[in-house]
Amino acid sequence: MAKLTDDIKLKIISDWKAGVTQNQLAKRYDLSPATINKICKGIEQTNIDLVNKQVSVITEMNSKSEYEVNSITAEVNDKVRRHSLINNNAELIASKIPTMLEQIDSPSDLKTLAEANDRLAITLKVAERHAPKSDTNVAIQNNNLVTTGDAVSDAIKRKFNT
Repeated sequence: MAKLTDDIKLKIISDWKAGVTQNQLAKRYDLSPATINKICKGIEQTNIDLVNKQVSVITEMNSKSEYEVNSITAEVNDKVRRHSLINNNAELIASKIPTMLEQIDSPSDLKTLAEANDRLAITLKVAERHAPKSDTNVAIQNNNLVTTGDAVSDAIKRKFNT
């Protein structure tokens, strides 16, 4: 039997999540099925869908020409890079919102910041838009700030004593 290290446990769990059976894991890592069962107990196989999707993509890619595969790969890499840049920039902007909130002098600036905060939350997938785009959490009517109860709106109310 193989020596069971933390690194091997992590590999076993990763393989299990990807859909490898416990019997296959026992053989692969030269461990007893009981040991494998103890390691995997209570852990869901959360990556099976990803494995199946990749199998499907690779199978389809095998039917493409080398030029098509190269073009597809380049486009995928470019989209992943752009997506990563957008998320990194959104996180950077989100980290600056509290400081910006302290420096705001007018309700219209605050409305812009609240809307930016809403868009960032959607971009970073920490919130979903529940209302149509025309409905915003912050509106300016007759130079009075009207808000509807989220954390940013509460801070806005305190800032402008509304």
